[in-house]
Amino acid sequence: MTSAIQKKPFEIIKKILLLGIFIGMPLFHMWTASFGVYPAYHLSAIHWAFIGSFIIITKPLKFKGGKVVDLLLLLLNVYICFHQITLQESFVEKAGIYSQFDIYVSMLSVVLALLIAGRVVGMILPIISIAFIAYAYFGRYIPGMFKTARFSLTRIAPYLFTAYDGIFGQTLTVSAQFIYLFVLFGTLLELTGAGEFFVDLSYSMTRRIKGGPAQAAVYSSMLMGTINGSGAANVVTTGTFTIPLMKKVGFKGAFAGAVEAVSSSGGQIMPPVMGAVAFLMSEITGIAYGKIALAALVPAVLYYATLSVSVYFVAKKIDVPDPDNSQMESPIKILMKGWLYLAPLLILIAMLVIGYSAQRSAFYAILSTFIVGFIMKRENMRWEKILNALEGSVKGIAPIAAACFLAGIVMGIINLTGLGLKISGIIETLANGNLLIALLLAMFTSLLLGMGLPTSAAYMILAVLVAPALVNMGASMMAAHLFILYFGALSTITPPVALSTFAAAGIAEANVWETGKDAMKLASSGFVIPFVFVFNSELLLTGSFMGILFAVITALIGCVIISASLAGWAVVKLHWLSRLILFPAGIMMFIVNPMYWNLVGIGLAVLVTSLEILKTRSSKRS
Repeated sequence: MTSAIQKKPFEIIKKILLLGIFIGMPLFHMWTASFGVYPAYHLSAIHWAFIGSFIIITKPLKFKGGKVVDLLLLLLNVYICFHQITLQESFVEKAGIYSQFDIYVSMLSVVLALLIAGRVVGMILPIISIAFIAYAYFGRYIPGMFKTARFSLTRIAPYLFTAYDGIFGQTLTVSAQFIYLFVLFGTLLELTGAGEFFVDLSYSMTRRIKGGPAQAAVYSSMLMGTINGSGAANVVTTGTFTIPLMKKVGFKGAFAGAVEAVSSSGGQIMPPVMGAVAFLMSEITGIAYGKIALAALVPAVLYYATLSVSVYFVAKKIDVPDPDNSQMESPIKILMKGWLYLAPLLILIAMLVIGYSAQRSAFYAILSTFIVGFIMKRENMRWEKILNALEGSVKGIAPIAAACFLAGIVMGIINLTGLGLKISGIIETLANGNLLIALLLAMFTSLLLGMGLPTSAAYMILAVLVAPALVNMGASMMAAHLFILYFGALSTITPPVALSTFAAAGIAEANVWETGKDAMKLASSGFVIPFVFVFNSELLLTGSFMGILFAVITALIGCVIISASLAGWAVVKLHWLSRLILFPAGIMMFIVNPMYWNLVGIGLAVLVTSLEILKTRSSKRS
């Protein structure tokens, strides 16, 4: 009885704190996106004060006395955020000199980053962060080019605490400035019923196509994925609708999960928002947002074209039964009833195209979402459900912000030690002037360093480590940065830390590794397309109109051929040898210079398919 009475005050305090976070955090970010102007360090510190507190409260320590430790951690975390603001504001007076107390707080902040963020991102990223800190400290003992200058902990910690590329620096600022607003936008859009509308519309538009629910999953996940800062988060959001639909019509659970994982992760490369990375890329490269979104369009369309055609071919191969469309409304009727759901997205896109900042555009898109909600689904716009949506936005951003916080350690160490220049130099040296080899090395580096990170955080690290080498070896700035973005996004479906795949497999109740295998097959075009647009700039919409048109048409044909190879079906079922021939034939269609590769590719595809059709017909006759 006594212990129950003692627990009650803790629960009351916990609920009050969480309520303050769920209301205070969205209001603060909406204010900063519209009228409030704050320095970046101010914004990121307050952002982490909210997120860190939320993580500690909702992911408590389980051992005896854990509540006391958590309370201490919560207070310390809020204090380091406050100290960050006061320290940065007093830097001019201090002439950039740290006091002994500043150094102690800096060291504490790094420890807290590992203890708090690790609760929601798992062990991989904290271990990587510790390894980078160890490299900075012990690097002076390493022989050769990886040898560093002498860095003490009293030098490392203040740098990580205060630098623009440290824990409160660029990576966390991106989460605070861009990603949270789009996560909030997505959760509120879901509240209004837009998620169901997108699924219904996609399903209705594809209802006459074999395996229509899988096509609906592809396009509804694409729509939601582009405004979401995490592929895994999008899997959880849309996968609860789409995966059961796919299983219901006859797709295996693993395949259904793979479709959802690949389509959700692809949202990070689909304009206009690209999971908020488009704005970040604009800041880093100096290229206008509009040019980035336009350049990313064709590769993203090719990615989804391959996925969509692959899904269709698989549905034909396993002969998925045609769904009962008698109760399904036509796309026109669904669109007429729910067209208002498109208004927030159109407002967002229009404001971005006109030239408004991403924050201001997101602010007005969020406001319009509330209006749409009250018109379209008033019963959902009650206080309790709005609060649940706000809670969902904080839950959605927590692992992303935590990963960005820890990514600040990695980024800071890379710049402090000059590791970025060294890795770029290694890539250039190993490639020995061959851009293709450099791209292969960059691909493996991107997949490795992107493990467990949200796409935005992965992109920022790769922009420092890998992109300079590609630019130095002849790739354009646009192509180099889109290249690393692709593989940063694909790292969420590649083993061993395939967060999107794990989430999808869980919803599908399928084997993780079988889901991962299917996801890798479906995403194969995503591994090919980045190499193509580095060498073939027409796919980034640069060059003559006829050159661009020819490149896009041949690339689309290549996507269909690759899809046939992956699915094992093209009019008839394909032998494994035919599939093996079709894959390189599809890749040949992407090569426009010299043009004879296109002729070889289409010739092989026609020959192989024709032989398979003749063989099937002759076997039926006999």
